[in-house]
Amino acid sequence: MGRARLSNYQNTYAEAMREFCLQRGVVGSTAKHQSNGEYYRQQMLQYENDIVRLSAEVEKAHEGRSAILSLFGKGDLAKAKKDLSAKDEQITELKEQIKILQTEKANLQEHHKKEIVKLRNGYQAEINKAIKEAESLRKTIQLKDAQIEQQSQRIAELDRQANPQRYRLSSGAELVKVNIPNYNNPSLHIWTRVGNERFDDVKFQIDYNLAQQHFNHEITDEELVNAVFAPQEQVSQAQADLLGATLILATGGPAQTRIGTGADGSHSDLPWDGKTNTGRKR
Repeated sequence: MGRARLSNYQNTYAEAMREFCLQRGVVGSTAKHQSNGEYYRQQMLQYENDIVRLSAEVEKAHEGRSAILSLFGKGDLAKAKKDLSAKDEQITELKEQIKILQTEKANLQEHHKKEIVKLRNGYQAEINKAIKEAESLRKTIQLKDAQIEQQSQRIAELDRQANPQRYRLSSGAELVKVNIPNYNNPSLHIWTRVGNERFDDVKFQIDYNLAQQHFNHEITDEELVNAVFAPQEQVSQAQADLLGATLILATGGPAQTRIGTGADGSHSDLPWDGKTNTGRKR
């Protein structure tokens, strides 16, 4: 399918179709493809120009006819009648040509109109098809989103069962709410509850990387609170009493029941966590 072979195909085809008045395109022509709209526009202009030209010729023929009529009685009557008849025939022929051109112009306009309707219908069909495909895709995406949400909930449920320590506070209280107003300059405000007792506390300028882990859902709310607040800071004294233990020990400082992120597991050193003071199980 090289250029030379394609050119030879055009030459031989044109030669074979010569009897049907098919002409070979100009070899090496730089002419550009003409759109249908431009073709119709040029054809309409040509028809209009031809109609104007022929109308001018009709007017000119009428003027010649009037000139011939003025010669009656002044010269050769037979010649004047002959010239008048020729002018009448010319006028009739020109009018007929104008009529033909007007008919062709009207046909061209109608054809162009049908082409436009055909194109518009084609585009509309493509638009409708695209809309239908987009709607189908939207429904598929919604279905996938629902499946992802269902799986996410299942993962969260299994994770809670497998790692319960990641979902409770080291103080034993219930975490009601966590608020970090600004993750770029993070501070942490928590609300906890034990029974009907509610408590809230704030720590300013918490660790940025820790806040980002929470923002990216890499650690739970409880893990974040346990990393920022010591157990005794998570509850009020009334709540500590309701929990059945005093979080500020008489000696040895505050109780340190901490929760890891799950990588190293978790443990409790509190005496009520299944251990005796000697560390042996009861």
